Amino acid sequence: MNGKIITRVTVIGLVCLSLVLSACAGQQAPAPAPTTRAPAQGAVQPGGWQADWEKTLAAARHEGELMIYASSAAATRNAMGKAFKDKYGINIEWVEAPSAQLTAKILQERRAGLYIPDLTQGSTTNQVVVLKPQGHTVPIKPLLILPEVLDKSLWSGGDIAWVDNDKTHIMSSLAGPDYRVTYNKNMVKPDEIQSYNDLLNPRWKGKIVIMNPVMSGRPFTEITLAMGVDWWRKFVQSEPAILDNDRLAAEWVAQGKTPLGIIARSDVQEEIIAAGAPIARATPKEGAFVSGGGIATSLLDRAPHPNAAKIYVNWYLSKEGSEVQSKVTGVQSARTDVPTDHLSSFQIRQPGVKYIPTETEAFFEQNAKTRDLAMEIFGPLMGRK
Repeated sequence: MNGKIITRVTVIGLVCLSLVLSACAGQQAPAPAPTTRAPAQGAVQPGGWQADWEKTLAAARHEGELMIYASSAAATRNAMGKAFKDKYGINIEWVEAPSAQLTAKILQERRAGLYIPDLTQGSTTNQVVVLKPQGHTVPIKPLLILPEVLDKSLWSGGDIAWVDNDKTHIMSSLAGPDYRVTYNKNMVKPDEIQSYNDLLNPRWKGKIVIMNPVMSGRPFTEITLAMGVDWWRKFVQSEPAILDNDRLAAEWVAQGKTPLGIIARSDVQEEIIAAGAPIARATPKEGAFVSGGGIATSLLDRAPHPNAAKIYVNWYLSKEGSEVQSKVTGVQSARTDVPTDHLSSFQIRQPGVKYIPTETEAFFEQNAKTRDLAMEIFGPLMGRK
């Protein structure tokens, strides 16, 4: 009797279990919890830059100061130093001297095992030709944090105004326009000079003045970048007048002694135009030029205040830092979001114009060949061999 009861209970239990399993089978099993995948090494998570920035800023304030060797003007140093300290409470100590002297000082100190400046700022030449090739600078690019600095759409050339070919070590925040071809409006119509090749027209033979290309290689190098050196071999057949003084060359055009000129200094052109002279600047379709106002910045290795330096290079390239520098130097920012109401129309890049950067490592490489090439091409015309 007891055995029959147990058997019936067991059968009933199995039937119930079967019904439960059948009911469960009709329901969808819950999805497994999503697995959190570790980010790729070096990836910046959304919002992650703020934490990096705050940590760096706290360390920079603990360092308390920044040391910059600069050949830039006193007004530039004072304005940048004050604005930076007002914002972050970090003082900048400046050591001022001509660029060549500062470079020699850096090299001498390092031979003695002294690593004093964090950054050097000023003339691009020694940074490109001496400090970077000898390994005294380190990449700035990995230190950039601020989204507004990394946003390439905010830069006129589609990227930060890098000076070095690697686009990592030497930077600028300025890109002011330069124009080389000047004409007398009473003698030349605006549409007559639409290309550098228009200067080769036989009608202008003997009617163009140019700054001595052996003494001042900038226009020679710039137009070589735009047109190639063979253009100059054709141009010299136009028998241009060659002067050793840029202002005098511009005055010749203003006075109508020659209807056209290739002038090295944009500031001279601007002064004469502002005085009411009937001259204007041509913008050939091959492009005008931009420069950083002779101011570039490099981060030196073994910087004693690395966090303050990191904050500075980000601020220097920000809208705020670039605006301070643009206002004090009178050179347009390389950023597209910085106001230009403090500049004249001559100092502002124009829409639709191609601009060729001239304060770059590529420019200096070309410029190193300028004197010999200029002498080869223009020497016979100047009576030199």
